[in-house]
Amino acid sequence: MNGPILRLGLRSLFGRARAWLMIAMPVIMLALAAVMRLTAGSGGLDPNSAENFLRIFGIGIAVPVVALIATTTLINSEFDDGSIIYLLTKPVSRVTIIASKAVIVLGAGVLFGAAMMLVAGFIMVGGSDQVAVGALIGGVVSTVAYVGIFTALATTMKRSVVGCLLFWLLWESTVSALFSPVKWLSARAWGNAVVQHIADAAGDGKPGVPLPYAVLAAIVALAAGVALAGQRLASMTISEE
Repeated sequence: MNGPILRLGLRSLFGRARAWLMIAMPVIMLALAAVMRLTAGSGGLDPNSAENFLRIFGIGIAVPVVALIATTTLINSEFDDGSIIYLLTKPVSRVTIIASKAVIVLGAGVLFGAAMMLVAGFIMVGGSDQVAVGALIGGVVSTVAYVGIFTALATTMKRSVVGCLLFWLLWESTVSALFSPVKWLSARAWGNAVVQHIADAAGDGKPGVPLPYAVLAAIVALAAGVALAGQRLASMTISEE
């Protein structure tokens, strides 16, 4: 990691208007969780309903959107406005540059995605059936995977924002839902599997993949994404930028 790059990345991430959309996602999720709790009646909210909401909205929407916004802001926007040239002229490893940015994106994803899923879970059902804890850990697993995937896409594609969106909408939200074997290669499915393994509610059938596989796959996706992005950045020249 590199301290100056981390500080520069934080200023870049929270100094752009699109950061408000990243912050808006957990606000919407917490508001919906509060509405669900208030309308549940005296018997309280069913843990199965809370788990389904956290998996569908939290892992399915909030986590990938936060990771996408943070990744494209720190990488794609710096390529577009030319500020990446400042980093390329420094005697710093290109992999270190990408890894430092990935740490910031990962932190933003955990803070605005996974941690807010924990809060939403407590709002809806408290500590019942470990739904909130499962949502937190599942959100972290999905965040780790998405950061690796989006980092690779952001550095290898010309239209990286469009590419990341298409990956999320087509592969994660459509293909993985239609074809069961694809769950083994889906960041969303990995996070959902963790939630189902940890939460006792698990009212929608058995998890798509084993828990150890989901965690290991997410870590591999992050490491591979950072390595691929670092290699891509190392092959670039200032004149190319």
